[in-house]
Amino acid sequence: MLEQIDHNSVLFLNSFFGDDSLWDKIIVNIGQNAFVRGFPIFFPLVALWFYGDNLKRRARISAGLFATFLAVSLSVFLQYHVYIHTRPILDETLHLKIFEPTTAVGWDRSSSFPSDTATLYFSLCAVIFMEMPLVGSIALLWSLLTVGIMRVLVGFHYPSDILGSLVLGPGFVFLIARTRYVAISFEHLLKKFQSTEYLVHAVFFIVLAEAYNLFLGLQNISKGLWMVARRLTGLF
Repeated sequence: MLEQIDHNSVLFLNSFFGDDSLWDKIIVNIGQNAFVRGFPIFFPLVALWFYGDNLKRRARISAGLFATFLAVSLSVFLQYHVYIHTRPILDETLHLKIFEPTTAVGWDRSSSFPSDTATLYFSLCAVIFMEMPLVGSIALLWSLLTVGIMRVLVGFHYPSDILGSLVLGPGFVFLIARTRYVAISFEHLLKKFQSTEYLVHAVFFIVLAEAYNLFLGLQNISKGLWMVARRLTGLF
């Protein structure tokens, strides 16, 4: 039943694609252009970080970014190790309209549940929502369009992939970032560096840059450390 809904939804949305080159470019830019989809999310995060020089707010944002990293890492792990369904664009039986042939090749994993990109953006929207519900809600609506509907339309994901991310991302943020111990731990950490606050700001921007790229650098470091640990313990 869910599989049929997924297939029908992708085919329906994809039917609006591939007939007008200008319209197709607009769709691809909304869904794929990192600046277009990212500016309404990352701008409020930076603004909230510097607004009022509030230590507790920065601690909550830091905890939220930590939760975001964990959620994205889990979503990538599930795509690699728990097969749910083949990514729509790789399923030749669907006969989807593709903007560029190269978009159908080069994927290093065929499974698409849950969407790691949507997990990232929905998580960040939850971080914003905790501080400013109205702005967070607007950011979430934008993300539902850009990393949700548009990525389903071009065949990168099924609706269930997006719904899974909508549960996973904000779920991690609200569960972890609102945990008293986590928030207090980040607050104590930030207090230790109050005399060198510029270092904290530098780390914040580096983390945002990593988030902009789905934490690929941190993910690769984590994988490397895990492999070393397994080798040293004789489990590899």
